[in-house]
Amino acid sequence: MFFSIIVPTHDRPLLLKRNLESLIAQTCQDFKVVIVSDSANYLPPYQELAQLDHRFDFVIRRSGAPGPAASRDMALLLADGDYIMYLDDDDTFQPGHLAALKARLEVDRPEILFTDFQIQNEDRTENPPKVLSMMNFSTAAATYDSIFVRNTIPNNCLAYRRDVLQGIRNEPGLVIYEDWDFLLAAMRGRTITHLPVNSVLIHKCQATAPENLRRGNTREDAVVAVMLQLYQRHPAPNMETRLARQALLATAGLQLDLSHF
Repeated sequence: MFFSIIVPTHDRPLLLKRNLESLIAQTCQDFKVVIVSDSANYLPPYQELAQLDHRFDFVIRRSGAPGPAASRDMALLLADGDYIMYLDDDDTFQPGHLAALKARLEVDRPEILFTDFQIQNEDRTENPPKVLSMMNFSTAAATYDSIFVRNTIPNNCLAYRRDVLQGIRNEPGLVIYEDWDFLLAAMRGRTITHLPVNSVLIHKCQATAPENLRRGNTREDAVVAVMLQLYQRHPAPNMETRLARQALLATAGLQLDLSHF
């Protein structure tokens, strides 16, 4: 059982170093990393790459418009692991994460496996970032149908069997939720399996300084429009899910007939 871990990055060298340190610390070392930067200013983290030794496949600096979708797709073309995983450059895995996944995946090779996670709120104006709070989150309630209504599984919590992703690509035109769009495309006709471990660490911060800016905390204005776009791209699997979509947007003050869902 071998993992390909895809890390898209953009001008955050200190956070990328922390990300790679979490991979160096994994108790299971059956993985390779593909790093893709969308910045001309990218400087490879040589010390961490040296510690990874043979466990990185490629370090790429791509051209074109910035954004994680194109970087993830470029890396996906190169990834050859039994399971494909994504890890954002500002997030990390706890040391036992890959070992826990490997033990579960070797049982029956599920198509898509997802885990619980922790959120670490931090202040990135300090180096290393100052931890402000920690919280545990379970994804156990997520079901095939519920994900067609609202996604509660962070991208970093997913492991895709490689054949599941054949022909699946990220949508670069989405300003947010491209990871949700990718999951919906990948899981159509597939099964999803929950693993109750919370060894994925999502690092979050308030946008109070340039160091704290995250793509996701600057586009709240686009949430409803993009949700409607995804609902059109990925038709609901049944009437119950269509009604749930309609009810969710009604809570945001948007009254639409079922033809939108």
